[in-house]
Amino acid sequence: MQQTLDNGKVVYFGLALRRAEELLSLQATDHPLPGKPKGGNKALDLGDVYLCFDNGRLRDIEFRYPYQFTNSPAPYPEHWKNFMPIGEKKIHGNIFRDELLEYLAAWEKRAAALGVEKMALGDLSSCQYSISFERNQFRDMIHISMGPSRRTAGQGIWCDGWTLFFAVESDFEAHGEERGLLKSLTAFRDEFNTAAR
Repeated sequence: MQQTLDNGKVVYFGLALRRAEELLSLQATDHPLPGKPKGGNKALDLGDVYLCFDNGRLRDIEFRYPYQFTNSPAPYPEHWKNFMPIGEKKIHGNIFRDELLEYLAAWEKRAAALGVEKMALGDLSSCQYSISFERNQFRDMIHISMGPSRRTAGQGIWCDGWTLFFAVESDFEAHGEERGLLKSLTAFRDEFNTAAR
C-alpha cells in the first residue's frame, strides 16, 4: 500500500532512503536509537511528516500537527490496519481525542466485521490487535499493536502499530496546543525493523 502525503508525494514502507531523498529533495539526517550503531537509522523531516529509515528502508511514518490528513493515513498493505474513513467518521487535521476515540470505536467495529480479533497485550496473530492507553499529566498516548507479533531472545515483542499522542496541559503552556489535540500519529512496520533480529 502507498501513502499519499498532503504535499502529493507518495511514500511506502520499505521505500529506499536514496529514492526518498530524490523524491522529496531532502538530505537524510541521523536518527539514533538506543542500542543501534550511529548512522544505521536515518530520517527525513518534512516538518509535519517525519520519515524514519532503518537500514536504508522506510520503517515508520509520523504525521505531526498541523498535518491535515487530506489523504487518509493508510500505509499498510493489510486493509484492516488502515485508518480509512468509516461512514462520516475519519481522521482529519485539528482532531481532538474525543472525536478520535469515536473513530477508533468505529475502526474496531469494522475490524471485527472483517474477522479481526481484539486481544489483551501479548503475542498476536496476523488477524489480531491490542490497544493500550497511557494518560497522565505528562503524556496522553494510545498505542495499537497489530499482528503478527514476533518474540525476541529477551522476550520483547515487536509488531506493526499505530502510536497517537495528544496535547497535555504543558503543551498548551509551551506551544499553545489545546489539551486533547492530536499532536502526532505514527505508523510503524516491523517488516523493515532490524531491531532485535
